Amino acid sequence: MKEIVKYASLAPSGHNTQPWKFYISTNTIKIKPDYSRKLPLVDPDDRELFISLGCALENLVIAAEHFGYTIRVKFNLEKEYEEEIIVSLDKGEIKKNDLLDQITLRQTTRNEYNRKSVPLPDLDSIKNFITSDFVQSKIITDSLTINEVTELVKEGNIRQFKDARFMDELKFWIRFSESESEEKKDGLSAGSSGNPSVPRWLGKIFMDLFYSANDQNEKDEKFIKSSAGLILFYSTRNDKRTWIETGRIYEKFSLLTTKMDIKCAFINQPIEIKDLNEKLSKVFQVGKGIPQLLLRFGYSDLMPKSPRRNLENIIIKERE
Repeated sequence: MKEIVKYASLAPSGHNTQPWKFYISTNTIKIKPDYSRKLPLVDPDDRELFISLGCALENLVIAAEHFGYTIRVKFNLEKEYEEEIIVSLDKGEIKKNDLLDQITLRQTTRNEYNRKSVPLPDLDSIKNFITSDFVQSKIITDSLTINEVTELVKEGNIRQFKDARFMDELKFWIRFSESESEEKKDGLSAGSSGNPSVPRWLGKIFMDLFYSANDQNEKDEKFIKSSAGLILFYSTRNDKRTWIETGRIYEKFSLLTTKMDIKCAFINQPIEIKDLNEKLSKVFQVGKGIPQLLLRFGYSDLMPKSPRRNLENIIIKERE
């Protein structure tokens, strides 16, 4: 059970907050949100939190089936702060899944890509693999549309950087030094973001003095232009169940692209601001679709891994 949870805990999450707890008993693993690790400024309705739980659920299901369990999933999402995903495990046939090994390799790769295009057969394979009744996806590779999306990303940066509370929340989750990252085992580590390791006090001063929306815009524009394309995950509904399914579908995409040696990184700024979200929907021409996740993808070198918390800090054993 711990091995299965270990795979689940390698899922991505906003600011690498890892906002989950796993309650285990003999034949059940429950995934519950850890609201002490929520992001009230960037994610006020906990949408991204529940997407993260969906990513963890997908990893858990892949691992459990690989180890010979038949899975049944139930959702209790009605009562706020009492939500839980209940995964029942019964001994069954082993379902080997070559995506299992990709769970330990997957990462959000926040660097400049090499501008190489993804072959059309590979894009078709991705489209055919990530299908869902809850969530759809759309890939764009034309420069005109990508430029329109880039402007929305830049506008999102400008608005978010104007909010001092947003910046305080961001700084709280940045791990400015390798030692701080190793101690906390969460957050946005300097190495995984391509930044030098410095003491927290110096990193905060540097951010206050030199880190601006213009700097981030220049960086994001360069990174987006270096990418092979963008992918949008969107839905017609906008509730917790849909958010969880978004996480599951995204994680399948992420594991498949890892296997194909394609890197990806989030550019969710336009999704996190209501009117920009609506503009993004129009740019992607998805009708009444509600954007949930926006990513760039392409080819590049791996970055250092983001840390993960120890299992004893995320597992709670329930009484039988």
